[in-house]
Amino acid sequence: MDVGEIDRNLARLRETVAVMSTNLVDLETDAGRTRLDQAPLGGTTQERWAEARGDLTYLWQWFTQLNDLLEKAVELRGTKPRLDPAPLTQLDWLVNGPSIELSTADIPLAERGLFGPAETTIRCTPPQLLERMRTAFDRVVAVISECSRRWSTLDARLLPLADQLAEARRLAEAVGELHRPELDRAQAQLDQLQRAVMSDPLAASADTAEAIAGTVGAATDDLRRLVQLRDNLAIRVGEARALMADLRATTAAAADARADALSKIANPSVIDPRPVADTVEAELARVSGMSAQGDWRAAGNLLVQWTTRCRDALDEAQRALAANEAPVATRNELRGRLDAYRAKAYRLGLLEDPAVAGLYARAQDALFTAPTDLEKAEQLLRRYQQALTGPASREVTT
Repeated sequence: MDVGEIDRNLARLRETVAVMSTNLVDLETDAGRTRLDQAPLGGTTQERWAEARGDLTYLWQWFTQLNDLLEKAVELRGTKPRLDPAPLTQLDWLVNGPSIELSTADIPLAERGLFGPAETTIRCTPPQLLERMRTAFDRVVAVISECSRRWSTLDARLLPLADQLAEARRLAEAVGELHRPELDRAQAQLDQLQRAVMSDPLAASADTAEAIAGTVGAATDDLRRLVQLRDNLAIRVGEARALMADLRATTAAAADARADALSKIANPSVIDPRPVADTVEAELARVSGMSAQGDWRAAGNLLVQWTTRCRDALDEAQRALAANEAPVATRNELRGRLDAYRAKAYRLGLLEDPAVAGLYARAQDALFTAPTDLEKAEQLLRRYQQALTGPASREVTT
């Protein structure tokens, strides 16, 4: 090998060492590398990082050897344009020969002969060392990158989950439920998962995080409903009192309508309205008492039950009111129809007709005498109507 080729190889080696130096320093200061060094590692991650740290130790050792070799080669080359054969041969051996001693390793007993050595020395050329260093560097970077990626992914999932759990606990405290079992379990699971992620990110799974998120989400939704119940309970109690007043008023009106129908109509079809129970107001007072004591959930459940019963009772009272008002309303309708038919008789000139006037008098007597027999009154009204459309009315109109 001539001097020119030696110089070119030295230049490439010098450039490679410079780039390698930058990359090794960057690797030393990498955030993922720092976290791996500082974390209390265990399991798979601990094993992988221990192997990678071994590679890293060798990298710096080999880098030192390669740098020392380069300094020797540069010193041996000097600045002369030509070299004598002896230094040229030595320089060629440094740059291209097995000039680097990698390590002295124990030989396993099974591989020794009876008279063989217990140790051996591994030597390689600079290009071979560079290939070893590239492989070792890639292994170290792969472990750091994989751990950093896993940490980034899991941290991005766990940090918001911790915030959600804190929010759920804040809501629980606001409504006096400090120790909800599912939140306590979720907190314990999250703490355990965070420790696992810190110590062994390569083995940690996000599945547990999804289960925790489901538990926390369900609890948060329930607590928000409870907070809303607490904030709106006074309004809902006020609405319940209005509902109770409506029930009382409707029940009283149904009773009055029943009495009115019984006094004015013969054998009316009426309903005796169910009186409002004394417990209705007492239960509503219990709701207010529970609310005052901070027992929002029990107060809300009782109010829902109370409201359902009260609305059912109001529906029943409204049906009774409608049924009880119907007989008198029917009588009043018949009276209106009688007046309309009399007006028609006037237009037809039949007011003085004895037969027609007699029918009118009988229908009027039936409708204005209490108690009114609605069936009889309707029959008489129908006969009066028919008289207005019968032969007498046709004779008048012709």
